[in-house]
This record gives sequence, C-alpha cells and structure tokens, in this order.
Amino acid sequence: MAEEVENLTDTNMEQIKIALNTLYLCIGYSLRHISSREGVEEAVKFKAEMLNALKSGDIDMALLEERRTFDLIVSKVESLTIA
Repeated sequence: MAEEVENLTDTNMEQIKIALNTLYLCIGYSLRHISSREGVEEAVKFKAEMLNALKSGDIDMALLEERRTFDLIVSKVESLTIA
C-alpha cells in the first residue's frame, strides 16, 4: 500500500479537484504506458487487478466507508480506456 497522503485540512476544494483530476489522468497515462510497452493484455490485466484491489479495500479501506465515494472512484477507473 502506498504511503498515506498528508492532511488536506488547509487545502481548498479547487485544489482538491485539480489534484484528483491529475491523479485520474496519471492512471490513464500509466495504462497507456503499460499497453505500449508490454501490450494491451498486460494493461487490461493491470486495470482488472487495480479494480479488484480498490473494491476489496487493499488500496485504501476508507474507500469502503462511503458508498457515493466508492461508486465515483470505481466508475472513474472502470471508464478508463486502454489503447
């Protein structure tokens, strides 16, 4: 598991939106990178394993505590395309 993010108490909502969107774009970039270097099958496998880890709480158990947040994050990752 990655180290925890530092406390975001002093961060405004606009900064949080920019950070989340940037992280989402980074995940998409990672999938494209895996696809171009190791093949589409490996990128699909990576995405499936990442989704499984998200859904089981292996990445962050806190995600399981709030259904709306869980649905948002999972749907965003599921919508990432590989090509």
